[in-house]
Amino acid sequence: MESLNPDTGHVNLTGHGISEIYLVEMGHCRVPVRWAIVRGKDTIQHPMRSGRWFQTLLILIALAWLGSCQRREEVVVFHAASLRRLMADAAQRFHQAHPTLTVRLEPSGSQVAARKVSELGLRADFVAVADAALIDKIMIPGHATWNLEFATNEIVLAHGQHSPMTGEITAENWPAILLRPGIRLGRSNPDTAPLGYHTLFVWQLAEKSGAFGQPGVDLAARLVNVVPERFVAVDETELLVFLESRAVDYAFVYRSTAEDHHLKFVELPATLNLSRRDLAETYATVEVEVRMKQSQDKAKLRGQPIIYGFTIPANARHPEQARAFAEFLLGPDGQMLSRTAGFQPLAPALTRQWGNLPAGLRRFSAAIP
Repeated sequence: MESLNPDTGHVNLTGHGISEIYLVEMGHCRVPVRWAIVRGKDTIQHPMRSGRWFQTLLILIALAWLGSCQRREEVVVFHAASLRRLMADAAQRFHQAHPTLTVRLEPSGSQVAARKVSELGLRADFVAVADAALIDKIMIPGHATWNLEFATNEIVLAHGQHSPMTGEITAENWPAILLRPGIRLGRSNPDTAPLGYHTLFVWQLAEKSGAFGQPGVDLAARLVNVVPERFVAVDETELLVFLESRAVDYAFVYRSTAEDHHLKFVELPATLNLSRRDLAETYATVEVEVRMKQSQDKAKLRGQPIIYGFTIPANARHPEQARAFAEFLLGPDGQMLSRTAGFQPLAPALTRQWGNLPAGLRRFSAAIP
């Protein structure tokens, strides 16, 4: 056997007159299901035409491949789109420390990540979202038993060199500029990603503050009306595509994302940007309607600080390996990666389900009173 590529699933056996073997997923592994024998100009597509020696060879290859596959375990992570860089960096470092473990990342809007487990029955070993409360609302108690808050973020107003008035917009005049004719604004869908309702919270808080004069009157409703449906993104990743492709001029995104993508952005005051726990009562003076579950009507959701959370679902295939990944994320190296990615890690991490929290995570955590 000259070479085997586990990413493409091809085995080259040219020394035996065999061109390649194709492998497909079977359980957690890929195994041979189709192959071709090349002798001169003739190609034989079926193993029964090749003799017992070939069938025996394929069985040995399959067994060897399955044996090596069983030694490489995969931790499946469903995570918020805004966690893309942090999770990619953490997965790489985690794999370096645990060579027999790989981490498969599936980014999406946070509601989508949680619903894939609770409504579609998909199996993940680790779920991380941009609003820790989603785990309580969507996954507990039927699909998870605990929820750990591990990092914070804030909302900023991102723009680019192409954006009109990019050199003039400030924390004091942004409502007036965004309401100008010809300015293209994008936002996220609050039913699929927390960034969507976090943005609406910011708009409502700005309106309630009274700090923007006439432009601040009915600000939230007016901003909603200036965003056409085609620029309501399913998650932050799509919203960034709108902004970086110059389809829109401005978008409210998480600070971590703006920094990671080297975007220009306007910092908002703490009373608006949802960054601080001690301002939770101020944030709670606004509310929006959000559909948490597809099978339910929309429910009112009060403003709250941006707090990221994660859990290990009850149906996880590899709960012990997922706990090891969680411990890495909460440990010194993981916290360093969080800061590098633009987040503010919580030390200790916080939970309302202390009695259900795995023992290995308790040394990094504290109970919320």
